[in-house]
Parts: sequence; C-alpha cells; structure tokens
Amino acid sequence: MEHSEVPGERVVRIARCDLSAVEQPWPFAIERASAIDTHWQRRTASNPAFFNGRILMLAAHQWTPDGFSGQCFETGFKDFLYWRETGEPDAGVMDVFGSALIWSSDGGVMLGRQRTGHINAGLAYLPGGFIDPRDVGAGGRIDIAASTAREAEEETGLSAEALAHVPGFILTCRPKQISIGVAYRSPMTAKALREQVMAHLAADPASELAEIIMVHRKSDLDGLAMVPFARLLLTTLLP
Repeated sequence: MEHSEVPGERVVRIARCDLSAVEQPWPFAIERASAIDTHWQRRTASNPAFFNGRILMLAAHQWTPDGFSGQCFETGFKDFLYWRETGEPDAGVMDVFGSALIWSSDGGVMLGRQRTGHINAGLAYLPGGFIDPRDVGAGGRIDIAASTAREAEEETGLSAEALAHVPGFILTCRPKQISIGVAYRSPMTAKALREQVMAHLAADPASELAEIIMVHRKSDLDGLAMVPFARLLLTTLLP
C-alpha cells in the first residue's frame, strides 16, 4: 500500500476492496427515532427535494496487506442526515461511498458542482454517491466499482464502456468518512469532455449536477468551494 497523509487524514492506494452487506439494526437510529423524525420534518420543510431512500453505512472495517475490507448495514437517508448534522455522535459507524476519478487525455480530472436541493449543494466533488441496496449482490457482496460507475453515469451521462477503467482503488480517509475512489481514463481532452457532459446536463433539468469543472493542478483548487475529501484527494494526486 502506498499512501500520503496529514494528521487525521490520509489517501491510500490499494489493490483490493472487499465490501459486504450484513443484516443488523442500527441501535443509534432506533434510540433516536423521535429526534430523527423531528429533524427530518424540519429539513424537508426547507428542502423538499430530500428523499428518504435506503443507503448503506460502514459498520466495521479492516486493513489487509493488499487492501481493505468492510461490512455495511442498511439504513434510511434521514437517519444518516441526522447523524451527520448532529456531529456524527455514534462513533461505531462511518460514511462510506464511491467516487469516480475521471481523467481526461490531457491530465484533467472531472469535478461536478451539485445543484441546490442536494446534500452537497453548491460544492464541487467527484461524481459518485451512496452505496444502496441495488449494489448488493449474491452473498451480500457489494461491487463498489459497479456502484461507482452507475452513480457516475447517472450524474454525467458517461457510461463505463466509454471510459477505460484503471485497476485498483484510492481510498480517501477522514474522520468518520471513507471515499472509495475508482479511476477511469477518457480518450477526450478536458475541454471536449466538459462540453459533452455539460450538454448532457442541459438536456436534463432534474440533473444532480449544475456544472462541470475540469482541474489539472493543485492551483486550480484555489478558491474553489469543494467537499473536503475531494480537496484532500486531489491535493495528493495533482501536480
């Protein structure tokens, strides 16, 4: 494993990422059910676009000699939102999700700025999102690469077939959060790639992304409103 880290945070390159779903209740959500419902009513009143879909969170994880393994449980988005917005008080769980690192032929990385109404509204981040029950296969195995490709296609219109998948994973670890990065290379330049995805967004008024931003170097991140994990990862990867 190769990694670059700062205090409390690190970026780790690994060969294997093995995730599985386990059936278990979340005691935190059960015990805080009334407070969660009150919080949800308030948040959906101010943001009607929020939807209480089913997502998976990380219950436990282990580092292996060549990678990472973890066990995830299913819960509601409203439970996650309460947990996140009240300081992540249950220390036994983590936010885990896939992120697509889409590289252009001339060394750019694609970021999307999220539309109003979503959890990261106004911020730039790597296409991707929550693991959900669609990503759970036989024996409870979670295909995080397929999950990431699906989320990226939903957000950008870029299918996995149009991109060259780079083997391995890049994990961005922050307190209570792990982004599992899956890298892809496009044969298009950054300009052409941005224009194609922007056309896709323009044709879909309900798209999750409002804008595409291509970055080539660390200095491109200066002054850019970003989710913290994306800044940490790209600061590590970009020249």
